[in-house]
Amino acid sequence: MQELLIYICLYLLPAGMMFHLALDVWGRNRRSTEHILLGSYIFLYGTLFFFEFIRNQVDISYSPFITTYLFGNAGLLLLSLSLHFIFKVTHLYKRMAAYLYPWIFYVPAVPVLLTLLLQTNLTNSAAFEHVGLFHYPEYNTEYLMTMTIGNVFHFGIVLLLVYLYKTARVPVQKRVLKTLMIVAGLVLIWDVIFGYLEIRGFLPPYPYIYGGIIWAFALNIAMKKFDFLASYSRRFSILYDLNPSSILLIDRKGRIDSANPATNKLLRYVKLTGHNLTDSLAESFKEATMSALDEAFETGGKFSGLESKIVTADGRERFVLIDGDFLLIDQRIYLMLIIRDIHMMKEARSTAEFLAYHDPLTKLPNRRRFYEKAEGALARKENMALLVFDLDGFKTINDTYGHQVGDDFLVHIADSLTEFIPPDGFAARVGGDEFYGMIHYENREELESRVTFLTKEIRQRVFHYGTIDIPVRFSLGISCFPEHGDELEVLIAKADEAMYVVKQESRNGHSFWSSRTGVTTPSK
Repeated sequence: MQELLIYICLYLLPAGMMFHLALDVWGRNRRSTEHILLGSYIFLYGTLFFFEFIRNQVDISYSPFITTYLFGNAGLLLLSLSLHFIFKVTHLYKRMAAYLYPWIFYVPAVPVLLTLLLQTNLTNSAAFEHVGLFHYPEYNTEYLMTMTIGNVFHFGIVLLLVYLYKTARVPVQKRVLKTLMIVAGLVLIWDVIFGYLEIRGFLPPYPYIYGGIIWAFALNIAMKKFDFLASYSRRFSILYDLNPSSILLIDRKGRIDSANPATNKLLRYVKLTGHNLTDSLAESFKEATMSALDEAFETGGKFSGLESKIVTADGRERFVLIDGDFLLIDQRIYLMLIIRDIHMMKEARSTAEFLAYHDPLTKLPNRRRFYEKAEGALARKENMALLVFDLDGFKTINDTYGHQVGDDFLVHIADSLTEFIPPDGFAARVGGDEFYGMIHYENREELESRVTFLTKEIRQRVFHYGTIDIPVRFSLGISCFPEHGDELEVLIAKADEAMYVVKQESRNGHSFWSSRTGVTTPSK
């Protein structure tokens, strides 16, 4: 029983470790050549230990057969797989002629075929001796020659790794190659020492195979520390963590099951697990967004382009676009949401739309917008008055105080118009110092009262430039719908005519257009 435990520790445990690592590598990506090669290499290394376990359990007369057809052939295939793997993983194979790749790597496997075809031992010991617990091979010419060729080949791999390390430019790749280079060197030293020394009775037969444990340990470190031959799940994890878009999983009640770092950054939360997405939706979008998500859960269909607005932990609102699809995780249905921050784009679009219809200086509607609103007001067939303002002496203000003061003066006028034109009316800047307005009225007396109030308040609101007060002076012409016409261009022309009468005769006054006399007498 004690002997069996020793055999298990020396052979079966290393074999199991190799088989487990091989399955791990294969499982990371079953379609990748690199994963298939490395997994096969590690698996064959495991078979060396397994064959040695069998060989030392059966009668010594079976040792030549097991060594020749199983142990030895597996060792030769290891050379081919290791070289193929290194050329593949470092992309050196791309420099090879197409007719050589990958067949050139399997030249060492030729003796395997010859052994099977000729039924002759070409590369291994044929004589064995029982000493203590083990069956030791004779170190004959075939064995020593095979061992030497293998070590020379191994030394070539070390040199190749050194070359690749020196020419590598990517830091992560250099770290991986450095690890493999150091370990390959250590294994070579191990093989040289324990491949030629005969230490019978103290060490088990073929002690050089334990260098494979060093390889397995190094590969395990490289895969975990440097993401060497990363699995699909690991790759997706990296994409999940680095994705600039917010990605999160929510359950039917809106609770967040997991979220990537971009989600924490977007919502300004340190921890989001267990947080309810509803709490991060703006009130104006909450009902519509949750209704869309509930409908998605009901139908089980994916969706895209759902516009919403979220509220961050610090109270800021951001426009977002939401795409969603379903995942089944541990027999539970989750909705995976990808949330893209479109706030800047939305603001830019809103700004572009605003500037298309508004004056960029005063923020009043521009001529285009005024025409649209005025046409809509006339279409309602209500009494409306059209006002044309032209500032008096504006050029003097520009020449005396500068254009910046002139711009500030225009903004002052726009603010006054916005404040004093009744809520049922509107104003626009249509030119340099020219403004249009439109106000609603029931009768002529009400209109005259409104115009008198408007002109008085605007003039009284003096513009202050430092310690200087600049008075507000303007000429105003007015036409009425439907009294003076039912087309906008006609009304504008008549109001403009009335305004010019004021300009020519008195300035700083207002005048109504009259169908009888052209215009009325200007009023101040």
